[in-house]
Amino acid sequence: MDRHDARGVLALGAGAALLLCFDAGGRVLASNDEARFAMLGRDVLRHGTWLLPWLGDTPYLNKPPLVAWLIALVSWPAGDVTQRTAVWPSLLAGLGVVLLTWWIGRRLWNQPVGLTAGFLVLTMHGVFTHARLAMPDVVLCLAMTGAMAAYVGSAFGERPRAMLLCHLCLALGFLAKGPAALLGLVIIAVHGLVTGTGSWRRRLASLRGAGVIALVIGPWWLAAFHSRGAGFVHETVVTDWLEWFRPHVNVLSLLAPFAQVFEVTLPWSVLLPFALVAVIRAHDRQPAIAFLLAWLGAVFAIVALSHQQRMRYYLPLCPAAALLVAVWYHHVRSVRRVLVGWVTVATVVVALVAWEVHDDARHEAGTDLGAVAAVAARDDLPLYTLGVPNLVAAFYFDRSVVAVDAAALADGRLAPGYFLIDEHARKSWPAGCAVERVGGGAANGRPFSVLRLAPPGCTGTKGGTPSAG
Repeated sequence: MDRHDARGVLALGAGAALLLCFDAGGRVLASNDEARFAMLGRDVLRHGTWLLPWLGDTPYLNKPPLVAWLIALVSWPAGDVTQRTAVWPSLLAGLGVVLLTWWIGRRLWNQPVGLTAGFLVLTMHGVFTHARLAMPDVVLCLAMTGAMAAYVGSAFGERPRAMLLCHLCLALGFLAKGPAALLGLVIIAVHGLVTGTGSWRRRLASLRGAGVIALVIGPWWLAAFHSRGAGFVHETVVTDWLEWFRPHVNVLSLLAPFAQVFEVTLPWSVLLPFALVAVIRAHDRQPAIAFLLAWLGAVFAIVALSHQQRMRYYLPLCPAAALLVAVWYHHVRSVRRVLVGWVTVATVVVALVAWEVHDDARHEAGTDLGAVAAVAARDDLPLYTLGVPNLVAAFYFDRSVVAVDAAALADGRLAPGYFLIDEHARKSWPAGCAVERVGGGAANGRPFSVLRLAPPGCTGTKGGTPSAG
């Protein structure tokens, strides 16, 4: 790398760091998904439960603990997990995705393609927004992008020793979010089958050594099985993991994946079809293009056919989409291409910053827990939630919060305490539960009431409305 290339990647890295971190920690953790790993990181930091962090009164086994470890590590200097420290692993992972995308583009094509692809993936809606959330999705994206970079560095699997790094990255991805990381093996297999020569065994030779993944995840797997035994197999492996990949096909499921990909790659999703058509019409058979198509196609097909659909599940295809659009852009023959490119860059950056500031303010306004602070400070009485994110309350009040449902109310066994109850759910409050409304607030944009469940608690009478408003 010469000085000119070094200046280019330094500028990309600095710009990415500024865009990702200018409001670091400014977003409220407003949902259970956003607060879960912050709570796990807090448990690791306070109690040393590194292998099996606890959530409430049980070990959390639905996802491996890598992100909880990272949150605990970056929070260690501050002494506790805060709203700000909880998002640093995702922010740094987002920066890593940008730099690895640049490296792949530079390695397979040239410096301009790499820099363009790095900027495109940075400003994609999925990466830009999820890098600000204390969730494992961008860490998984980093691990898979690192694995694909290692695969490229091994000359597409022709150097078996270099593939060790690829498999180690996928193992880390598994520790971040479970078997979704194994999509990386599918990408490698598809690329090998499409571009390789000889028998199918030779085409899949790059997968040799993938057993290192089992060695890396083995200690956590054994500890989880020892902790819950058959329950871990049924509840986590079968229900939470394998059900995710269960095919689910209907009219809506055929349309939803395209909408999700369009959203996760905005604003560049409008250019992705042009890039795909250009590649198909050019009949380009070079291995680099085939690799990008295998990357895009494998992730899209498997996630699209899966039972669960979330925009964030498509994050691992963002680097491939950015690289494909960058290659197409640098093949466009136009005297105004550079001018249009720089104007677009400036417009997108300004729009992203303005949108993020507005979204943070809207998100902050949608969560108001201030009125509950005095109630939450009374740790002599239990704190319940119904329709309100209990992990959000537990994180900000730093105390145990029990989530209950309508059935728990109806069976009449709840001890007197305080309830954070969603206003819609409040309409079904059993008549036999004597309550007093002592305040209110909002969580994730939904208003709730704070009710005092008076002695002797609920009698188990079903139906009716709250006795006090």
